[in-house]
Amino acid sequence: MADDIRRVDYFYVQIPNKPGEGARALAVLRDAGVNLLAFSGFPEGRGAQMDFVPEDAGAFRQATKQARWKVTGPKKAFLVAGDDRPGAGAEVMQKLADAKINVTAMDAACAGGGRY
Repeated sequence: MADDIRRVDYFYVQIPNKPGEGARALAVLRDAGVNLLAFSGFPEGRGAQMDFVPEDAGAFRQATKQARWKVTGPKKAFLVAGDDRPGAGAEVMQKLADAKINVTAMDAACAGGGRY
């Protein structure tokens, strides 16, 4: 099966780098019924950054506005899914390079069932 590549909006927030802060942030979105296609969190300076790819950007914005989060975005990203195989990430990166698209960051994960 061919890879499914789609352009998506992503957003990020800065949170304290303390136990439970990531869980608290995700609970806000869960309680608002926001479905995430992807998210990532990592240390940033003295805090942490969480990146979110919501299925519905409007619902995400509404939930974060109610929570009074300072949100950056939307920014653009590619969300890629396909059959897992050796070199899948390298193939995607080469296609982007051939199209003269500079990649700032990349996250990859296996989804189980032979999918990535």
